[in-house]
Amino acid sequence: MSDLQTVSYDKIDPLENEKPFFVSENGKVYQIVQKREKKFPTFHVILFGIAIPLVTLIMGMIYIGGIWNPVEKVTELNYVIVNSDKGCYTPICAKMDGKGGHFTMINGDRQKALDMIENHDYWAALYVPENFTSDILLNLNAVNKYTLVPVNVDFIYDEVRSYTTINFVKKAFNIMERAFFNTLVKKFDDKGSFNPLFLIDGINYKDVNIHPISGFGQNFATFIFLVIVWIGTIATSIISHFYFPFEDHWLLKKDTKHPILKAMIAKIIFCGAIMIVIDVICSVIPFFCGGKFEIQKGYWAFLGFILFFSLSGLGINNLLIHILPFIFFYLIAVTFMFLQLLSCGGLVDNDIQYDFFKIGRAFPMYYGVKEIRYIYWKSGHQYQGKNCLIIALWAAVTIIASIFMYYLELKVKRRRWLKNNKFLQEKNEKQ
Repeated sequence: MSDLQTVSYDKIDPLENEKPFFVSENGKVYQIVQKREKKFPTFHVILFGIAIPLVTLIMGMIYIGGIWNPVEKVTELNYVIVNSDKGCYTPICAKMDGKGGHFTMINGDRQKALDMIENHDYWAALYVPENFTSDILLNLNAVNKYTLVPVNVDFIYDEVRSYTTINFVKKAFNIMERAFFNTLVKKFDDKGSFNPLFLIDGINYKDVNIHPISGFGQNFATFIFLVIVWIGTIATSIISHFYFPFEDHWLLKKDTKHPILKAMIAKIIFCGAIMIVIDVICSVIPFFCGGKFEIQKGYWAFLGFILFFSLSGLGINNLLIHILPFIFFYLIAVTFMFLQLLSCGGLVDNDIQYDFFKIGRAFPMYYGVKEIRYIYWKSGHQYQGKNCLIIALWAAVTIIASIFMYYLELKVKRRRWLKNNKFLQEKNEKQ
């Protein structure tokens, strides 16, 4: 197949002998490789025998390693005890360290505890009210032998921050609560024993979820939407690169004015139109699934952000497809998508993954998940500016680079066609 057919729409399969535009069939290196491939397919042996199994291994390690034993790291998360009761002994509360996490002990009111969780300073907060110690003392046999006086502590968390991680945290707290209660009872031995009702019921921990999730499906959608959109950008890059008919419509005509500019504008419009259709379809799917679907910032904010996020995917995948042969583009694009999925904080938060997965904080999907959570439930407002900035940087840099690579590709293709056309004309004139 000639150079003219490597990236254009044609009746012949455009993927046959496909290669990047900057690789010429007339080049010495290319011809040497082709001759050796005819004798023995070294390249294909390496590709199928080493490259594909290696990619499979990497993808398996990413997927399995990303969700391997996250509960073990729950003990490394940071929590806070906000004490509003002057009678709460710091040494008692300090005993909680290592029983489900690292606790910081501070004095403050309930609003301070709520603000800390709202700002994601800690994963959970225990708010000890003003009457905590007095209520405990009222349950001593010497004071109140037969009546239970409830002792309440607020357990404050933000479920939207990471649905799965918060569930792990709650399980850890269930284990910690009994250990804390037993320690507390021992500290009051010198005051006498407690009445049986208090020993049975213990301290009542009241769940305070500042941003509840109405259903697991919507939480799942916060990152699956982005994966679907990313798949759409990969598909759009492939279709527009190999099956885009307007290139030949302008490039392969001698008298066309500004053929490269026309082809570039047409491709940009084509890619944008496809992604708009994909994003609109994705955005309306939850409305047909039944149940409660919350978008506190409104549907148009959600759709607008999905369209904005698509730009980063289009930029990255279009850039890759211009510089890599198809098989390598596909393997790298899919591997990168899986890496983003496992490191974006959608399944579990980076804080309870292996340190390697903190690499996700450099990728657009990590910030996309945070922004969708804000649009859905207004959680994580403090990240909004950073979310949009990082995604915009990825989009701007990769789109500019991909457009430049496409310009070079069209320029090479146009020059080769004019050269071949001139050669054919001279040959016909001689005949």
